[in-house]
Amino acid sequence: MRGTDNGQSKRYFRSSERVFRMNESWYFAAREGDQGPFWSESEAHAEKKRFCCDKTELAGFQESREEARAKVAELELVPLDSRPRLRPPAVPTVNRRVMI
Repeated sequence: MRGTDNGQSKRYFRSSERVFRMNESWYFAAREGDQGPFWSESEAHAEKKRFCCDKTELAGFQESREEARAKVAELELVPLDSRPRLRPPAVPTVNRRVMI
């Protein structure tokens, strides 16, 4: 354990120490708080692995979203009124004489 400024000690976990048993149920510790209960130790380990994968995937999604926002911020927005107006192409007229 390691001491903090206010004299209280804080426990730092390694991945193998995160799974623990309390009141006949299994839990794992995370920054977000204790997760559980689970029926068995193996289930707690499996959920811990899934939890870590979900957090990693979410972090990657957040990074890609921030990159996309940065690219959008670089684009120049032009008001609709200042765009050059395009004329539709002229339709050729055909002169036909009808004889009766």
